Amino acid sequence: MDYDMLVIGSGPSGRRAAVQSAKLGKSVLVVDRGRRLGGVSVHTGTIPSKTLRETVLNLSGWRERGFYGRGYRVKQDISVGDLIERLHKTLDHEVEVLQHQFMRNTVKSARAAVKFLGPNRASLTTETGDYSEVGFAHALIAV
Repeated sequence: MDYDMLVIGSGPSGRRAAVQSAKLGKSVLVVDRGRRLGGVSVHTGTIPSKTLRETVLNLSGWRERGFYGRGYRVKQDISVGDLIERLHKTLDHEVEVLQHQFMRNTVKSARAAVKFLGPNRASLTTETGDYSEVGFAHALIAV
């Protein structure tokens, strides 16, 4: 299939480029080889680190101590399981928001590795070895 825009990478810049192109009436395919859409910022970078930090601050009652006193805690024993549970909820929500944004703007997505075959052709190879070719008018590498 052919697209007006091929976006490689579904992180913040890829997401914005894809949605903006779609809003301008362009057909868009976003390709990411990660397990889920969202890129490094969602899965291993900014969002996970900030989520863990905020979870600890919340569960420990750190911000409320000035008002309630030093002994205030939301949860007495904070476990790694508590942190992981909150992290997974947050990441799942971020991926769902991205998927919904793509769906609402008719942006197609694929989980594959990309190899350029020429100025306006690329091959997509999935983890299972499925192979396809796409044509595109413009490409953006947003990794």
